[in-house]
Formats: sequence, structure tokens, C-alpha cells
Amino acid sequence: MTMPIVARHSASQPITEVTGSGVVRSGVHAGAKRAPKVLHITPSIGGGGAEAMLGNLVQAMHGGRWHSVVVAINGTAWPDRAAHLQRFTDDYYDLEASSFLKPSVWSQIRAIIHAEKPDIVQTWMHHADFVGGLCAWSCGVNRIVWGVHCREIHRNPGESAFRSAAFRKALALISRFVPDRIISCSAAAIEDHKGMGYPMKKMEWIPNGIRTDRFVPNAEAGVRRRAALEIPNDAPVVGFVGRVHEMKRLDWFFQAANQLLERRPDAHFLLCGGTEADLNVEALAAFHSVTNRERIHFMPFQADVEHLYPSMSVFTLTSRTEACPMTVLEAMACGVPCVATDVGDCARLIDDPDAIVPLGDIPALVAAWSHAIHLDQTQRDALRLKFCIRAEQKFSIQQAARAYEATYEALISTPEV
Repeated sequence: MTMPIVARHSASQPITEVTGSGVVRSGVHAGAKRAPKVLHITPSIGGGGAEAMLGNLVQAMHGGRWHSVVVAINGTAWPDRAAHLQRFTDDYYDLEASSFLKPSVWSQIRAIIHAEKPDIVQTWMHHADFVGGLCAWSCGVNRIVWGVHCREIHRNPGESAFRSAAFRKALALISRFVPDRIISCSAAAIEDHKGMGYPMKKMEWIPNGIRTDRFVPNAEAGVRRRAALEIPNDAPVVGFVGRVHEMKRLDWFFQAANQLLERRPDAHFLLCGGTEADLNVEALAAFHSVTNRERIHFMPFQADVEHLYPSMSVFTLTSRTEACPMTVLEAMACGVPCVATDVGDCARLIDDPDAIVPLGDIPALVAAWSHAIHLDQTQRDALRLKFCIRAEQKFSIQQAARAYEATYEALISTPEV
């Protein structure tokens, strides 16, 4: 027996019930000249840069030539994001499933594709590329776009090395015939996937885009957020925003924090995206080695994170791998100095060799933090202006949306084979 999944629609759309055997839909679209439609398939709708980019993209494309539909394998943990997607898409489906690999999920995705009849199916991240791509291909969709949003294919919890390797090989194999285009948010990730066996002729680089109307310098918001956390206005604050995941190497963050506190006992550290309970073994050990742990502030993801960045003296990523991190772009647009490990496109985004440090080099990380903390007001003003111009000209969601739309238009203007 298949569980019915209800698509949550915008106010102008009817409710649709989707089951493994088919779709029950009223005839709102019947008889009307239909605008081209892109159907997005994503594992989740929150908690990472790819999910944020998806939300930004459908909002930027809303009201234009293209209609958008989103299918989330499980978005139940993100009701605010779901409300956002309902507002800016024609249809939003939450399958509320725990895994891509369940036969019922495949049948539900296929049923939605048959009902929506998209011109293009766009998948987000490797597992969605595999399952969503094959579902679309098996339904006869001839225009499929994969989305690469990380440099490596992550192993799921409990997954064996053999199964993970088999998945990588399967992705490389079907990349040759399932997708028509493969959009990567990261130039570095294109090279990585070339090495995995992806066809370079299909790869296209479109950097992530942020809402530059939302992420702006806001000194007053920074002061208010510091006051709420009882952090003095003149104290150095090193901030991090992101998933508490092993690839973020928060053990390096805490090791550097401990060393910075030796130089600047008044320093504070903000970590937005998780709690102490979310730390892995290495990060937890490094956290407990910090002398003044009361200076480390954990907080869950914030709906108004644009008000958190301005409270930071420096934003940092200590990751061992990144693609095109949205958080760096957001912090830059807020005028906050950034320091990151030399991974993915971080150096390309920040464009400052003094702000990029080698992997695992704790003294270099501390030195880069210290340099950013001690910038005078004139230097900070110049950096703020540089970052704001750079974000607006190169990394706005309007720029990214135009690039996505150009790819979609090129595909639908090509006769189907």
C-alpha cells in the first residue's frame, strides 16, 4: 500500500494527491497555453548551500517566463523553507521519505513527472542526480540537468566503502547518457568530476548566487545581536555559519580558537548551525581543550542570518573541502572580512591571498584571524566596499538566475532527439 503524498501548492493552485500509482489533479492547466516548466528534485530544502541556492533561484525566476516545481524527498524539518517554496513555485511536493532508494519514492517521482510534464528536470546533488535523473530519463524527459554542489561524493552514515565506490562508478557511467547538461557551482568541482569520469563537454560553471538586497552591511543589526549574546561591542568575534559536519573540520576551528584566546583573551566565537551535541569525536575533543569555553557560542540556524554576519569581526571556514560556499558570499555581501582554508573556490571568491590558509595550518589560521581582527576602520571600509561591489557584480542571484535560464532556453530550443 502506498502512502498518499500531498503537494503543497501556492494559493492559486489546487491540492494534488500523489500516490505510487498515479496523480489525481484538477484541470487548472488544461487548455491553457503553457509556459515552459522546470521541475527541481532535491533531497532536502534546508541545511546547506545547495538548498539555499535552490530557494534563491526559484524566487529569482518567479514571475518570469519559466514556471518552477520543486520535489523534496524530505523537507519536513524546514517548515519556513517549505513556506518560501510554496510562495515562489507553481507546485511544491514533499515526499516525506527517509531515503531515495525506496521503490515507493521512485514511483512517486515518476508519477509527479508524468503529471507535471516538465520541459526540463533539474536535479540537485549527487543522489538526486542519480535517482531523479533516472526517473526523468525513464519517463521520456529528454532535457535533464544535473547539479554538482560539492567536490566529493559523500558516504551516507552506515554506508560501506564498497557501496560508496559502486555509487561513484554508477554516477560516472550514467553521466554519459542521462543528463544533457551538468551545472557545477564550483570551478574546482568541475575538475574533480572530470577525474571521476564525468564528460567535460556537458559541464558548465555557474557560481552560486545570493540575494544582495538581503545580505547588506548592517552595523545596527550587529550591535543588537552582540547585545543579545552579551558580547561587548569592542570584543573580537570570529564567526562560522554552516552544517556541523566532519568536512567543516571544526576541530581545526577550536584548536585555532584556543590559540587566539592566548593572544586575545577578550575574543568570542559564534557557531551558527548546530550545538555541542552535534560535534564529532575530533571536534568535541578540540572543543573541550579550549580554556575559556564560555567564549564559544553555539546557536541553531537563524532565519535572519543576515543580521548575524554583521556581529562578526571575521567570518571563517576551516573546511577540508568546499565547492562554492554560500556563507562566504553572504558574509562578503555583509561587508565582513573572511578567512578560509584553500579549498574549492574559496580563494576565487575572496580574492585576497592573506585571507586564504593551507589545510590544517593552525598557526596560519590564527595569524589570518588576527590580521582581520586588527584592521583599522579605513581598511574595513575599503574591504566592505570591495566585497559589496564584488558580490553585486559577480555573485548576485540575478546573475546566477540569468545563467540558469540561458541554459534552459538553449536546451528547449534544441530539437528533441
